[in-house]
Amino acid sequence: MHILITGAAGMIGRKLAARLASDRVLAGQPIGCMTLVDIVTPEKPAGTSFEVITAATDLAAPDAAAAAVAGRPDVIFHLAAIVSGEAEADFEKGYRVNFAGTRELLEAIRLAGDGYRPKFVFASSIAVFGAPFPNAIPDDFFLTPLTSYGTQKAIGELLLADYARRGFLDGIGIRLPTIAVRPGKPNKAASGFFSGIIREPLAGQEALLPVAESVRHTHASPRAAVGFLIHAASLTPEKLGPRVNLAMPGISCTVGTLCGPGETGAGTATSCVTTAGEGTD
Repeated sequence: MHILITGAAGMIGRKLAARLASDRVLAGQPIGCMTLVDIVTPEKPAGTSFEVITAATDLAAPDAAAAAVAGRPDVIFHLAAIVSGEAEADFEKGYRVNFAGTRELLEAIRLAGDGYRPKFVFASSIAVFGAPFPNAIPDDFFLTPLTSYGTQKAIGELLLADYARRGFLDGIGIRLPTIAVRPGKPNKAASGFFSGIIREPLAGQEALLPVAESVRHTHASPRAAVGFLIHAASLTPEKLGPRVNLAMPGISCTVGTLCGPGETGAGTATSCVTTAGEGTD
């Protein structure tokens, strides 16, 4: 089996590649080759027993997507994207990466011909939904995104569903909740403070809290996100059914639940604990 991971230099991409390198199988089939691409050259995971190809590429650039699928990977994990805050701040870049890059990749698959029909796992987001929210958001909740990032992911879901319907690929989109706790330095995600109010105080650093402690959100750990992706790749169209874009489970809690009494507010958080149980794994 040949696997392609786009966005492989990102946090989830790196963890997914490391998990696949450790497992050596996907959906019951041995992995023979893995291609990792991103806007910067991804690092190869340690301890791989199969060939790993890495490349720096911009999927929205002419012919880049075609080159990425030239080896006809059996499974494609499409994680390449810019995060919510950056997509909102830079309108053109958001649509170039999150929309144009996705469409170019889908088109490259369609135009490959000769019966090529890979498994395509698209990392979407709960940002495709918009308020007012019910207590539990079902898979068929209406898509009314409130950000450019959410709009771009919703467009990607619609494209995926149509290309799957036409038989160009075997597609599934998974709507990830906020992933916390993200290790390392803060990124430009609008929801990044959910990681920051846990990660920074544990490192003895100040964490800015821009919302009230009553704000409720849904979270999953990095390890859970990788598990979602791997499970999605194993689902057949018969098991998946007609609805190919699905919301992933998570822990729903308020900021006040994440942080102890007196440790949150409109200023800083000084000591927080996670209820997710998996930390930065």
